[in-house]
Amino acid sequence: MKTFKIILGLFLLILISCGQAIKPDEILNKENDFKLTIHTENKYSSDSSIVKIINKDSEKITKLKNWISKNSDGWESSIASWATPDISLIGTDFRLLIFKDEVVVGFTDKNGKARQYTKRVNKAEFDFLID
Repeated sequence: MKTFKIILGLFLLILISCGQAIKPDEILNKENDFKLTIHTENKYSSDSSIVKIINKDSEKITKLKNWISKNSDGWESSIASWATPDISLIGTDFRLLIFKDEVVVGFTDKNGKARQYTKRVNKAEFDFLID
């Protein structure tokens, strides 16, 4: 019986650690506006940040939805807190934190539970947000 519990535990651990899929319509549907913050030089100084408000119907958000759709698989669950990103896009129940070679997406799911996932990507994939 003890061996069965160990095997079951390992199986569940492997299952949980497998990549997750996210869908743009599910994670962005409650949002109206987003605050886009671009940290230019010194991440720790507010003087070096550019802040813009982006409407949910903007071309940038349409491109973000397309990016999420194309990259919906392979996300890893994360419980970590993250330092100041190079770029952030924050809504009411959604946040996208973009670093040099990783992106973090956090949102409240349809059951009201907070979720956070990470994926290794190149920051240049998000140039459409800063153009």
